[in-house]
Amino acid sequence: MNANYVMVLVIAMAATGVLMVHGAEGAEYVVGDDLGWTIPPHGAADFESWASYHSLTVDDILVFKFAAGEQDLAFVSKEDFLTCNTANPFHVFDNQTTFKFLSKVRFFCTSTFAGNCFKGQKVVVDMGPAVDSTGDISPSPSPSSAEAS
Repeated sequence: MNANYVMVLVIAMAATGVLMVHGAEGAEYVVGDDLGWTIPPHGAADFESWASYHSLTVDDILVFKFAAGEQDLAFVSKEDFLTCNTANPFHVFDNQTTFKFLSKVRFFCTSTFAGNCFKGQKVVVDMGPAVDSTGDISPSPSPSSAEAS
């Protein structure tokens, strides 16, 4: 066999192995990508677009990047999300937060800072079923809450 052909084959096999391992572990996403978790320049459409572009699945990791004291992250009910009522959030995180979701869930996220929700700092996080390295949908693990760090 030609040495160049063998080298290409080895590199292709190594790349495939990396993709398979990454698929099994889940991907990491920064909410809002380069923008991070802040008031978006084009309103709620920015985070809606971000959410529709990413196919989130169980075992994926979400990072909410923001400066403490300048933003926060609140989980709220659907009704409160739709009306931007941040008076009674389920939980508020005051620092940058990372989540690994262990089951199919839907979370409604916003900021409790005055006016931020109305300015578009809100996103619906839908975690779909896990997908294995073959592209098949895996059964969801037993119900559990998200891990936060």
